[in-house]
Amino acid sequence: MNYQLLLECHAAGTAITQQEARLLDLELDSQLASIKVSRTQGCIEIAPPHICRAANVRQDSFWITCFAAILDELIPVAVGEKSRGATVFDELVWNGYLVHD
Repeated sequence: MNYQLLLECHAAGTAITQQEARLLDLELDSQLASIKVSRTQGCIEIAPPHICRAANVRQDSFWITCFAAILDELIPVAVGEKSRGATVFDELVWNGYLVHD
């Protein structure tokens, strides 16, 4: 699945269906597993400004950060559960992609 293409469509105003969102959720899990073993994943590249705006995240954020933020909007996590965005942030820090003070 090309999650970047779906995020591009979302940024252009095309709605992501619930079925696509569920597939994207599985893809996010796969991307999280991949960043633990490889530093060459496209998900840890900087997303274009229009994707960051559509995800309501800071400009110059990683694709995976935008990806998680959009999924959190489409499929909210249960009360008391950690958001996808928080999970991604923790993994990025843990794997050395971000430095957290």
